[in-house]
Amino acid sequence: MVCACSLYFNTVYFFIVYGYPAYQVKKGKQDKIWLLYFLFLGIFLFLENTFLFPIKWLLSKICFCMFPAVKALFFLWLYYPKNKGALLLEKLSEKYIDMAYEKVNPIIGKYLEKVGINNKGSMASTITSHLDTAMSSVSSTINKLKESIPNVLDESVIPKTKKLNNGLEIPMIGLGSSRINNIVDVIYNSIKDGLRLIDTAFKYGNEDEIGKGLKKALDDGLCKREDLFVIGKLWIDDRDDPEKALRATLERLQLDYLDLYLDHWPSGNNYENPEQVKQQVPIFDLWPKLEELVDKGLTKSIGCSNYNVQSLFNLLSFCRIKPVANEVEFHPYYYQGGLKDFCDKEDIAIIAYYPLAKGNGAKNYIKEHNGEMDIFKEKQVIDLAEKYHKTPGQIILNWHLAQGIIAIPGTSNPKRMQENLGAYNFKINDDEVKSLCVFGKKMKFCGCRRFFGINIMA
Repeated sequence: MVCACSLYFNTVYFFIVYGYPAYQVKKGKQDKIWLLYFLFLGIFLFLENTFLFPIKWLLSKICFCMFPAVKALFFLWLYYPKNKGALLLEKLSEKYIDMAYEKVNPIIGKYLEKVGINNKGSMASTITSHLDTAMSSVSSTINKLKESIPNVLDESVIPKTKKLNNGLEIPMIGLGSSRINNIVDVIYNSIKDGLRLIDTAFKYGNEDEIGKGLKKALDDGLCKREDLFVIGKLWIDDRDDPEKALRATLERLQLDYLDLYLDHWPSGNNYENPEQVKQQVPIFDLWPKLEELVDKGLTKSIGCSNYNVQSLFNLLSFCRIKPVANEVEFHPYYYQGGLKDFCDKEDIAIIAYYPLAKGNGAKNYIKEHNGEMDIFKEKQVIDLAEKYHKTPGQIILNWHLAQGIIAIPGTSNPKRMQENLGAYNFKINDDEVKSLCVFGKKMKFCGCRRFFGINIMA
């Protein structure tokens, strides 16, 4: 009995201390902090098993308090990321850990060159090989612990892609690129971290920069073009010649085709400026032109953006190619239940912008209405974050995913993008989904009045 308990304890300890952190590193979920942890752990074990007994005794005394304390900080950072100790580690990483990493990394590189590992490909192959060996020894333990920790480790509980009504697969989490800083680096690093869905538009004014980021990522072999899903949008001034607009977009993005091209708004006039008022291009004239773009291979899919039920109902009455998606503002503060029900029945995917109720539009809205609204501080969100050991942002994104809604949060922070992609590997239940739909705050942060002079949305 004692041996069985000891074996069980050692198995769980091995998984907590080595297995799960190694699993996270292999999956690309963590960054240099955990790499430094393994380096720190390796140095300690090397010293402990190399020196003579007197030196080992002295070493053990010195590390008696330091080693457990450092390990505790790392474990808090992984398992309880909002703990004060974890936040301390994050703060240290901004300066001291980055500085240490910059000094240690070249030393490691020189050593690897000496032993013959002198290129990224062989380094990646060697590291992956070692991690595969380590992971095979703990895979059975992970499977057993999944049963006792439901919805935390099982990445299959939330599909990472959604099948559109034309058969294409679209990632469930992407990057909304409106008002993003350092967009070339953001695109490149996000793709490196696993991002495969990128949403842009002519109106965002960043198609050239996104094209540079995409080209760099593709040239460096981070992924293949067919692995990416790129969304573009037709601006209201170009509705009379969408093919010309799309070809210009493709040139700026340095792509041969888009995966999805959306009609950005179901209207084309700014009524506050009489000089901009021009004859409308009705949807029954525009949509056949968009269908021709699919026929010519310039885009694989077409869809809508900011369409309400009435606009969709009109379009569906005559279209030859059905819209695959409708990109709209959607979050717990602006829950469009009726629109979601209609789109679900018609097999039209909803793509949610402002999914976290954050961004410049939200800030401006809150400022204008003299209110303080933060979805991350709502009690229901905080309680779920503590229950699942996730961040509030991951809870909100999972709320979208659990309903089959594609989310495209915008961020210029690579760590935040990694955090967003971490919203896949758990799933809140149906009651918890409903608990975040009843805040009673109907707040649309992206106002169309500044584009059209009137509120065109029903």
